[in-house]
Amino acid sequence: MDEKSDTVEFPINQELLASATQLKEQWKVIKDRLEKIEEHREKVSPPVYQRVRSDYEKKLKEITDTVLEKKRAIDRELVTLYETQKKISAQLEAHRHTLEEIKFRNVLGEFSEEEYQRKAKDEQDKINKFETILSAVNTNISRYEDLFQEEIEAPPSESEEEPQEKEAEAKEVLPASEEFYEGLGGADYFTTAEVTTPGEEAQEIFITEKTKPGRKAPAEKARIVIISGDDAGATYPVKEAVTFGRAESNTVVLRDAKVSRQHAKIIVQGEEHVLVDLNSSNGTFVNGERIEEHVLANNDEFQIGDTVLQFQS
Repeated sequence: MDEKSDTVEFPINQELLASATQLKEQWKVIKDRLEKIEEHREKVSPPVYQRVRSDYEKKLKEITDTVLEKKRAIDRELVTLYETQKKISAQLEAHRHTLEEIKFRNVLGEFSEEEYQRKAKDEQDKINKFETILSAVNTNISRYEDLFQEEIEAPPSESEEEPQEKEAEAKEVLPASEEFYEGLGGADYFTTAEVTTPGEEAQEIFITEKTKPGRKAPAEKARIVIISGDDAGATYPVKEAVTFGRAESNTVVLRDAKVSRQHAKIIVQGEEHVLVDLNSSNGTFVNGERIEEHVLANNDEFQIGDTVLQFQS
């Protein structure tokens, strides 16, 4: 076999790895500080809490966008590395078979001792070379994959704030008197509301998001069925958020080089099921069209990498 044809080069982008690592560390610092803000929120007034939190949410949004750009670049590197890994593994296996054949033919007496030693050494040298290259490729794959074990998500928008944050805002703007608050059990009684005049029944004035008329729990029969791919026929119930990707932490693990580690997810919003692409490198497609977000309807088909899935409700 021609020695040149056995030479396999693989990409090692150390600059990308270093910059992505640095950005991920900065992202983690901001995430940790946001958690500390929540831990200490009771120690400051609501306006200060909201101002500091908003400041860090803005910082987190900015750095998350940058980190996700690096993640997409790393996903592209991984696709190349996976392909290289596959080619090297195939060539390594071929050389091992060749060495095995040489040894077998030698048993049959086809070679002189000198000829056998030369052929066997030549193949063993090639095996050693490909094992070294494969080990380097596997190391780089692990370094890339380990960087984004944790799912990267932007902070929620103001419209997605927790009820207690809306309560804090409501407390500052409600025009009722302190005596009125005390009469209804204190200001903590209120959530999101519209105050008219003191004396009205509180339970008729204030309606929380969870008890709004017409709001229903999501259908429990919703499910995802893999209709084409390695795991065709597998079924996954959709009772809460469902995630898709290569990482083992996902609800639906898709072992495909075209799939990002955290590729897409389904969010349950009331009776709606929203498919969201998580800034994946190769995109998420619904009924043949690439999407960022899509409200799924019964029997919608969506594709992630080479896997086709169907939403059933």
